[in-house]
Amino acid sequence: MPGIQLRAPDGRRWTLKETIQGKPLGAPSHAMLIHFPVAFYIGAFAFDIMSKIGHFESAPLMATWLILGAFVVTVAAVTTGLIDYFGMVPGSTKKKWATRHLIFQLIAFAFFAVNFAVRWSDRYLNEAKPLWIVLGAVGVVFLSIGQWLGGVLVYELGMRVSTAERGEAARQQSAT
Repeated sequence: MPGIQLRAPDGRRWTLKETIQGKPLGAPSHAMLIHFPVAFYIGAFAFDIMSKIGHFESAPLMATWLILGAFVVTVAAVTTGLIDYFGMVPGSTKKKWATRHLIFQLIAFAFFAVNFAVRWSDRYLNEAKPLWIVLGAVGVVFLSIGQWLGGVLVYELGMRVSTAERGEAARQQSAT
């Protein structure tokens, strides 16, 4: 049955690990969280470019705050992703792809962390510095590759995709 499940199917309380994984919600929490930092990082890069090609004086400041917001949600996304990662079979194809995904995401994060550090004292400038744009562009490239690797994990390798319970629920619902 869709919706929040207050108890596990066997009637016990959810464990902390299961809760972080999103099992009470019936969907993986990592997938629900990752969209926010991705959008924020790409948005920060876009605001920096907008400050150069248009008259958007507050764009660099908005970009700075977007990067900071991305960091906050990244903590939650990384937590949920690592719980899934450490539950994978060592040496498996999924774990190899997940390791690649993790490495590219860490590299992207590093570029945005450096970007944030170098821009913080000048965040009120009316125009982004070229270094900010370069760091943002490289960060977005690594981020995009990392997201593609995550997509392979889900859509090609079926990581954390469980259709059995939903399929059974749909069959029961259509029978009534």
